[in-house]
Amino acid sequence: MYIEMNAKEMSNIMNMQPQLDMDLENKYLLLTPGPLSTSATVRRAMQKDWCTWDQEYNSLVQDIRSRLVNLATSQPEKYTAVLMQGSGSFAVESVLGSAIPRDGKILIINNGAYGARMVQMARCLNIEVIELNYLETQTPDLQEVERVLKDKTISH
Repeated sequence: MYIEMNAKEMSNIMNMQPQLDMDLENKYLLLTPGPLSTSATVRRAMQKDWCTWDQEYNSLVQDIRSRLVNLATSQPEKYTAVLMQGSGSFAVESVLGSAIPRDGKILIINNGAYGARMVQMARCLNIEVIELNYLETQTPDLQEVERVLKDKTISH
């Protein structure tokens, strides 16, 4: 999806900075998929060095893992969460590789670079892919998606 704006609209967004409590040290507001502009408070929090064997760090990680599992299931005793560091693409690849069984089949709506990357990842993982292609500026056809999803062999 493309965002079009003129200089006045961009100026209005930049003037919203105090309202958004972004506390940025520079004038740039990044409108990209990431990394994005971060506030001074976020940057300050990230300046702390953490030792992976430190009790404070381990307690924090265990709390996050527990909260994620409790958020995702009503049976937390049956599941765990593994925190992994990486980009958004890394996260997508890890989900594709762990959530889809070997005999699974995935429908991917490809309308740009991220969809194409998902198709490539799935195929590298030997996951059967049904790909619906659309232009970046084109809305996927819901009727076509519904028709394709009638294929009961599509698991994801």
